[in-house]
Amino acid sequence: MYATVMTCPDIAFAVSTLFQYLNAPHTIHLQAVTQIFCYLTGMKDFKLILRGPHSAIAGYLDADWASQIHHHSISGFVFFVGNRAISWSLKKQLIITLSSTEAEYVALTHSLKDIIWIHKLLTELL
Repeated sequence: MYATVMTCPDIAFAVSTLFQYLNAPHTIHLQAVTQIFCYLTGMKDFKLILRGPHSAIAGYLDADWASQIHHHSISGFVFFVGNRAISWSLKKQLIITLSSTEAEYVALTHSLKDIIWIHKLLTELL
């Protein structure tokens, strides 16, 4: 989980899916963890270099509507200041949505909470 949060947000979906099986893991879950470690080992020499203007705030979000067995949608977002990613999240939605539009609105609601906090922080710092 540390690698997901602090260094490699690109493995967040795989890690969050595996976390759902902590109570009753099987061999296939161990194989998936091994694949994640192989991916991380192969990516250790790659670096993300962030450069660019510091003024613009941009954000992207998406919701994966009911594609999992549990029928909860998966929401994700990332926010940038300039070209620097400053906040991101990937989570299973708490409710089961009845349409892809509703799933997108739930994702938008959660991402707006974060952008409001970012806006207040930047306003206070500037």
